[in-house]
Amino acid sequence: MRFYHLQRKDGELLQLCVGIVCTCAEENCSMQKADKVDNFERTDYLCVTTAITKIDFAYKVKVEEFIAKETIDVYDMKILSVIKEGTTDVGPLGKKRAFLGYPHCRKALGLQSGKTYLLMGTSKDIRQEVLNNVLTYRYMLGQNTWVEYWPTDSECQTDDHELTCSGIQEMKQQYELFGCLNK
Repeated sequence: MRFYHLQRKDGELLQLCVGIVCTCAEENCSMQKADKVDNFERTDYLCVTTAITKIDFAYKVKVEEFIAKETIDVYDMKILSVIKEGTTDVGPLGKKRAFLGYPHCRKALGLQSGKTYLLMGTSKDIRQEVLNNVLTYRYMLGQNTWVEYWPTDSECQTDDHELTCSGIQEMKQQYELFGCLNK
């Protein structure tokens, strides 16, 4: 069975390929939270647990390199802080991880090299691979991934970013003290 899209070259659906393994890339894009984010919304998202979605990780990351390939965008990021650590990728603090996105989602994601972001997502978006006998982790930036710009310390002193910074700090503190009440 084959599926086709009427508006694309040869009618084919978008695919996201890593090596020889391809998955359908027709889900909605993850979008960077561009407007002011409600602090309660951010804190609630950290603890989302439903039948189909459970937020397993929350990191402060820095985009170190961006590589645009034909079928995939690769954002090499360094994990600067672990707010919530899942069970799939244990001990990522200070390590580089590849975050994969769809080329058609590049603009919506808005990730820039050298900038820091808050990323929250599910374990089903983490792919484990063995490359050169080393276990590596690749994260999919899918429609359920929370992407929010994390301002620098000096930006946090400005009116434009003060609420974001205090909101992220409050979310971290609440999680450290109380965890998720809806486990």
